[in-house]
Amino acid sequence: MTTNGRKHTRIGMDQLLRYDHYKVLGVPRDASSQQIKRAYRERVKQCHPDRSGAVNAAQVFQAVHDAYNTLIHIERRTRYDEQLRFYREAIEPTADPHGHRTRTFRYQREEEPDRPVHRFAFFGLHITGLLFGVVLITGILIGIIFFDWPLYMLFFSAPGIAVIPDSISGLRLK
Repeated sequence: MTTNGRKHTRIGMDQLLRYDHYKVLGVPRDASSQQIKRAYRERVKQCHPDRSGAVNAAQVFQAVHDAYNTLIHIERRTRYDEQLRFYREAIEPTADPHGHRTRTFRYQREEEPDRPVHRFAFFGLHITGLLFGVVLITGILIGIIFFDWPLYMLFFSAPGIAVIPDSISGLRLK
């Protein structure tokens, strides 16, 4: 998409929030437009590719320019602040039992709380599993004994062998 001869590309939120615009410019979240302009001018002097000898000067300069263009316009800044707030709420650093910092995604589907299970559905599920396992194993054994199926067909009875104990324990549970 082009506007006024300039090429604009759409970027996703993960690319947009790759770095914090406020930190790039070194301004607080409630900075005024004068503070943003002043910080931008100082950063540009430091990181301009013509003045800086750093290898990644062009990328840093582009990041400073993007940060300035986002924060200086009120509607862009508001939209960025909303995205930043959502992003920070969605990914919260937490500590696991070993003390290592991990990231928890708050908006992931959490475990549902315990709630009553319909008895008919519960028994039906386990009886179906039991019948599946018995019929599968029986069918394969009949095929091997009476129809000369090769012995490697026993491998295909593994799902039945796995389902039967689980179904029996489920039926005993309730």
